[in-house]
Amino acid sequence: MKVRAIGGYNQVGKNMTAVEVEDGIVLIDMGYDMEEVVEEDNEIEELNTKETIELGAIPDDSKIHDKKEKVKAIIIGHGHLDHVGAVPKLAGSYDCPILATPFTMSVLKRMVEQDKKNLNNKMIEMEPGDTYQASDSIEIEFVNITHSIPGAVMPVVHTDEGTLVYGLDNRLDDDPVLGEKPDYERMRELGEEGVKVFIGDSTRVDEPGRVMSESIVETELKHTIDQAYQDNGGVFITTFSSHIERLTSILKANDGRRKVALIGRSLKEYTNSAEELGMIDLSDVEVVSYWNETNELLEEISKERDEWLVVCTGHQGEPGAALTRMAKGEYPMEIQEGDNVIFSSSIIPSPLNRASRYRLDKMIKRAGGRVISEVHVSGHSKREDCRDLLLMLKPEKLIPSHGSTEMAAHHATLAREEGYTLNEDVFIVENGNTVDL
Repeated sequence: MKVRAIGGYNQVGKNMTAVEVEDGIVLIDMGYDMEEVVEEDNEIEELNTKETIELGAIPDDSKIHDKKEKVKAIIIGHGHLDHVGAVPKLAGSYDCPILATPFTMSVLKRMVEQDKKNLNNKMIEMEPGDTYQASDSIEIEFVNITHSIPGAVMPVVHTDEGTLVYGLDNRLDDDPVLGEKPDYERMRELGEEGVKVFIGDSTRVDEPGRVMSESIVETELKHTIDQAYQDNGGVFITTFSSHIERLTSILKANDGRRKVALIGRSLKEYTNSAEELGMIDLSDVEVVSYWNETNELLEEISKERDEWLVVCTGHQGEPGAALTRMAKGEYPMEIQEGDNVIFSSSIIPSPLNRASRYRLDKMIKRAGGRVISEVHVSGHSKREDCRDLLLMLKPEKLIPSHGSTEMAAHHATLAREEGYTLNEDVFIVENGNTVDL
């Protein structure tokens, strides 16, 4: 077995891994580098595949092009853009099916349509617990996991040369707002059956303790919104567009007290998929994304600020997002004295995101608005969650991923505490490296 680190092993984003055995190759995830996408101001769809690779926005899969015929399946673990965004650019090069859960597949199909690419890949929807025979000796299994998006799974690649478990991204939430808790029973069974290698999420492994449940944020949101409404001003909430659990909690906390508007392209796309699958009810919600309809709605809201709850894009301070444009005065409705701006999100750890959020916070405060940050729990496991996964799966080898080299080193330190040895059964790799097992 060879594990090829194509993307996501030097940074948070641009995830892609190839698992090669004698009988074939399986590709797991094809994602964007979100910083490069933000820099391009949502014009990635206009670039061809070669241009997007040269920009650094998607993984460079050229090293496996000479083995294209060996690729048996493309697996997408969940619908975040840093895991699925590059599929319209890259998947068409491979004559194989794409495997994903129904929600992830819905998100993917919308992306393909927007990118104006004609993918001929067969698209196979799988539920947690389902398996797919990719070749004579390769079987794909989906194990239920919780994250900050519906339809997240932990893909397992069973082969004659051993079993690989792909653990990006996850949060061990025993009381999720949507869906079922992680399938701990199956994870422990896998550990007993034998896991050759585990690719583990390193994003928050340096943070002590465990990630809190999403249900706790639901309570915190209710309190935060209650307090904001007492000021009788404008109330704005920004969160991850794909976080359907969080959006559900926001609607529940509002409890019909104000009219609700969802503003932003990514919010519209993700909630459309969620509504189609019965995950959220938007029948009484205004959802807009295009410039003209956004202007028209915000002009209406500006005349009755105390009657609306505005949920919008811009939680990372992205220059082209709705919240940033309101803070800059580019829309008919601007942030003003007495407004509450709630960030139901955390800053994705990178210098660009930190700088963008700093600028946005300054603009909001300068306009007289109040910034309420971190009404949020992460979708990524912290140190003790990562330890729990190691103890359940008991892998022979660990490859940290989804983070910088420093983050991977923290994961390796945790593994050492559980008896693993660096460069013997823990491997810190960079994009382009291959681990030959």
